[in-house]
Amino acid sequence: MSSYQRQCLLTPMSPDSVSKSSDAWSQPVDRLSGRLRLELEDLAPGLRYAVYLEVKNHSGDALAVINQPEIHAQLYDSFGNSVNTTGISGNGPGPGPQWAVVPTDAYVALRVDMRVRAIPTKEHKRVFLGLGGNTWELGAGKYRLEVRAVFTPEPTGPINQWTGELKLPAVEIVVTDEMFN
Repeated sequence: MSSYQRQCLLTPMSPDSVSKSSDAWSQPVDRLSGRLRLELEDLAPGLRYAVYLEVKNHSGDALAVINQPEIHAQLYDSFGNSVNTTGISGNGPGPGPQWAVVPTDAYVALRVDMRVRAIPTKEHKRVFLGLGGNTWELGAGKYRLEVRAVFTPEPTGPINQWTGELKLPAVEIVVTDEMFN
């Protein structure tokens, strides 16, 4: 598989409810904005999307964010229908809570997907996507991913921790048969 094929085919969708650019950021909420970045991982037996939540600090002070926000994800097919989740569950501990400091006018990326090992093999022509407690197996087609990230107050967190909810620009995921070669 070429390096081009290994990259996630992430493109904007045409409806107004979806970002016009894969580089689009959410509207700032209390000085923080966000966006999603997906990368296709080839794990030898199968393919999985790594999902990164990028958060950008628009304030004059450094902000701290936790690497485990509450993620609410919904996936739609090209007709706008909700895609059914699959029965794959997490099969290993995730990373523990950690704080990232986001300097003024800078951004950081937090990996927020489920990193399970029980993924469909390439022979099944499916790509695994696990996010916000939901798992999907994506066949060839176009999908729209909508995500909200909620950062709740952590009692033992730093004084400059950011709390709030970000509604991220929707992104399109394109899965092609060529990805499984």
